[in-house]
Amino acid sequence: MPPIIAQRLEARTRRLTPRDVYADAGTMELAEDFPQRIRQAREARGWKQADLGAKINEKVSVIAKLESGAMDPGDALIRKLENELGIKLKERVESVAVKKQAASGSLTLGDLIKMQEKPD
Repeated sequence: MPPIIAQRLEARTRRLTPRDVYADAGTMELAEDFPQRIRQAREARGWKQADLGAKINEKVSVIAKLESGAMDPGDALIRKLENELGIKLKERVESVAVKKQAASGSLTLGDLIKMQEKPD
């Protein structure tokens, strides 16, 4: 079979295969303890805030605000910090709907509407 046909058949198979929407449930969110993670990783390398700022091309005041928790980093800054410090600042967080579905067996559209109408 020619390679182009094999590629198209493979793409078709992937497209038609049903996906489990709960398999990769949860979203990546900024960890609550990100200021401590940044400070500990920086101090473990023996760097001052100015050193880290210079390495990722950010002002010292930005590093200070991050470490004090006064500022949440954007996605680009998170990537720079994770790459330079070798740490993870984002965690996978399960949504409430996924947790309830796993506990009860099945989740219907009606269940989702009820969950939105009344907060737990």
